Amino acid sequence: MEEMVQRGFGDFAPQIVKASEPHMACLFLLDTSGSMQGEPINELESALNRFKIEVCEDKTTRDVLDVAIVEFNSTVNVVQEFVPIEYMEPVSLKAYGGTDMNGGLRTAIDMVIERGRFYSLSGTQPYCPWIVMITDGYPNDSIDNVAEEILSLDQQDKLRLWSLAVKGADTKPLNKLGHGKRVLALEGYDFSKFFDWVNKSMRSISVSSPGEKVRGQELPDNVNKAIDDDWM
Repeated sequence: MEEMVQRGFGDFAPQIVKASEPHMACLFLLDTSGSMQGEPINELESALNRFKIEVCEDKTTRDVLDVAIVEFNSTVNVVQEFVPIEYMEPVSLKAYGGTDMNGGLRTAIDMVIERGRFYSLSGTQPYCPWIVMITDGYPNDSIDNVAEEILSLDQQDKLRLWSLAVKGADTKPLNKLGHGKRVLALEGYDFSKFFDWVNKSMRSISVSSPGEKVRGQELPDNVNKAIDDDWM
């Protein structure tokens, strides 16, 4: 069966298209705590909605990429369950409360693992999934346990966590989560170039075979690697 259907947001939407072809799961984990209020949250919302439109301009990537969105503030909320990118609902984000990063990561990991089970049941070969976390804060609670779980999943090629530090973020816990890998820092609040980089990365993955090493895309001029030598 090429399409499997689920009910979401009051409408029927395919949970997967072309199940016989490889698929990529990408979950955006968004910090919507109070410190993101104003320009940061508005620019993030705009860039994420534009990302959907731009990805869908390439048919191969559109058919391969499945996305989900989770936000964390004082609590955790699933904004968008996994759907093909074409069926992603427009997001409307509001910033308030604290920074339950640990809870957000826990939910995101569980969703990615469950998506992997779904692929297996539907006969779909998966690419290594991504969680893309965007935050300007510091976790309210310890992230030690989830950091070790992320490392284990990474070493098994079952997950790649990318963290984008927005102005004001403490990069030490982010480097701890990534064990010194895949932590980026955004200059200013223009997220559009970062999402363009994600789009290009997804396009490269979509024309590769699962398990194949894909050449990384050059980072945009307003995104830097954020490696703190003293993150331990």
